[in-house]
Amino acid sequence: MKDVKELNRDQLVELKQTMLCERMDQHGECPSYGELADVDETISDEEVYIFYAGFIFSPDDFFCTAGQED
Repeated sequence: MKDVKELNRDQLVELKQTMLCERMDQHGECPSYGELADVDETISDEEVYIFYAGFIFSPDDFFCTAGQED
């Protein structure tokens, strides 16, 4: 189990993609593949740290690490 600041880059990118999808969904929009691919440049790590502060994650919370041990 890890807090948001202990996640690896791939896990952080997955969270950023989730944040982007949720933000755009509020306006009835969907991100393009390009926007999803470039999300690491669009949403800062600090934004993710603030938004997910207090959350505890396991590898199974992410596609990139599902099934792996902590």
